Amino acid sequence: MRPSRYRPRLALAATMLAVLAVPACGSESGSPPPGKSSQRPTHAPVKDKKKVAQDAYIAGYNRGRAVRDAGGKGSSVREVVWGGCTRRALSAGQEAEADRGAWVSGCLDGVSENAEHLPSGQVTKRTNDQDLLERFKAWLSDTDKPMTAHVNRLTLVELHRSDYDIELTTGYPSTGDDHSAATDLAQSFVTWWDGDDGDGTAWNVVVRGTDGEKLATNRL
Repeated sequence: MRPSRYRPRLALAATMLAVLAVPACGSESGSPPPGKSSQRPTHAPVKDKKKVAQDAYIAGYNRGRAVRDAGGKGSSVREVVWGGCTRRALSAGQEAEADRGAWVSGCLDGVSENAEHLPSGQVTKRTNDQDLLERFKAWLSDTDKPMTAHVNRLTLVELHRSDYDIELTTGYPSTGDDHSAATDLAQSFVTWWDGDDGDGTAWNVVVRGTDGEKLATNRL
């Protein structure tokens, strides 16, 4: 029970009840005037990119620490040098998909036993590469695989410094038998990719459907 000094006095309570009993202006029933809506405007919640990035980072950091605890120092080489964290991010679920770059950064810090460096904003950077897309589609058109028309966009997804993935956005639906076609497309890109990563290292190719769902992945 609260201390007695927090109890409202009876007179004040009676006054408040009297005020609440008075009908609202413009209507005897207390309803809003004609033409006025009683509903307040609703707004969809705005995602805080900073919080999303930090949550993804922490999830990746915890995963990296768990890998380090289980595999010792040798695990750091696999995760940092050989792209282990970038590959793990693809199967880490929604916690990573929200900001895959932040997740990878956290994983790399965790497996290396570095101190946490929470990001101040979104880490993942996406850049459409029309030239690379056209070159890939030109190569596809010379093969006997009828998938050229299904590829709509090619995106470079920067994850951590010079580490990145390549995403192919397609017209394949998320349901049905097109998962096998997406898998074939991912393998075709691996075959075409010449391994020249330029200023960075491309680790994976990701094929997405019409609604953005991940349909297939493959290593580069």
